Amino acid sequence: MNPFPGIRIEGGLFGPDFLERVLAGDLPGQAPEDFGLPKDTSFKDQIAKTFMQAQERWALFTQRRQRANPQDSMLTLLRQHWVNPFLRLLGYELRYQPQAQQLGDLRLSISDWAGPPLNAPPVHIVPFNQSLDRLPPSGQPRLAPHTHLQEFLNRTEYLWGLLTNGAVLRLLRDSTYLRRQAYLEFDLVEILERQRFEAFELLYRLLHRTRLPQPGQPPADCLLEKYYQLAVEQGERVRERLRYGVERALRRLAEGFLEHPANTTLRQKLQRSASETLNAQAFYQQLLRLVYRLLFLLVSEERGLISSSPLYHEHYSVSRLRRLLHIPKAYNDYDDLWHSLQVLRITFNSADLAPLLGVAPLNGELFARMDLDDSRLSNRALLEAFWYLAYYQEREGAPPRRVHYAALDVEELGSVYESLLDYQPLL
Repeated sequence: MNPFPGIRIEGGLFGPDFLERVLAGDLPGQAPEDFGLPKDTSFKDQIAKTFMQAQERWALFTQRRQRANPQDSMLTLLRQHWVNPFLRLLGYELRYQPQAQQLGDLRLSISDWAGPPLNAPPVHIVPFNQSLDRLPPSGQPRLAPHTHLQEFLNRTEYLWGLLTNGAVLRLLRDSTYLRRQAYLEFDLVEILERQRFEAFELLYRLLHRTRLPQPGQPPADCLLEKYYQLAVEQGERVRERLRYGVERALRRLAEGFLEHPANTTLRQKLQRSASETLNAQAFYQQLLRLVYRLLFLLVSEERGLISSSPLYHEHYSVSRLRRLLHIPKAYNDYDDLWHSLQVLRITFNSADLAPLLGVAPLNGELFARMDLDDSRLSNRALLEAFWYLAYYQEREGAPPRRVHYAALDVEELGSVYESLLDYQPLL
């Protein structure tokens, strides 16, 4: 579930936890005077006023677009009647840039600068609703708009840039990490038409012109770059706490399986490990696989990649366990939750059953049957273990914070997994 409707986080540029800090004003540079406003300004009122002005501008642009003649330049209409006035509300004075630049083997044309040249950040505007991730219909330029701006940032001294098609506004940063996109995107249509004030406040606090490099200022000294470095540090702490949480979850699951009265066969196998039926290391590897089933499903469900079926989400999804964590009577000695996970495992392995829950069959090793699948696990043990995967604490005694799996990438989860492979379990 997206904690901020109207905002899309991709590639970990800024995580949900960090955005919560921005919204709380819990960062340097978040006082009215830091935005060029009088010190005694009611900041919330100022943002609310700007939000209303943006909605008015959007309504006027929508009317003009609907009345436009076929021969009118839609890009000019977009620039003059929406993007420029909207960004002006955030302190920008865009400067059109008609000339392309030759950068190595690429000739890149950035439409605008966020103010006078020198180190003013690039703002690239493309036709309304044009996909930012696909080639334009004309085939020119030969790069998708996102790739176009990303290449420009990577090949120049510019650190941050904005990209928009009028419907969404995307923030990019210079990056050498090319395997996957990284950006923060604001859905302007969603925000303005569905009254997403919280998302607009984040947009204002993060993308106001005062956040980006200022004239004569090194790009690395701008507030946005300082925020990024703070977010990187916070992300590292989250990953470290997640690694600790996975350790705790593994331990609680192991205890839960070994203490369940119905698991006599499992305990006998472990006691006869010399006969190679199931030794401590194999038991640990199966616990790891079980945890990564849960993590895989958490990431997939939070990104909306598994199923849109209400039946799946209400009765079989792993995410539903989050709701049960806050219900004391759910922590009992029954094992129906474990059985529901087994139903889910069997469904993922069946081309006939998978469509019933609106999921695609998965034929990989992750959901292959193992000894633990034939065992039992109480609801109490499962939920206590799952808590360590769902929440983390930045320090002892700190309030628990939710792990937002949609913002984690595969490499981050892989690093957690690899760090646990060298453990030597003892029974």
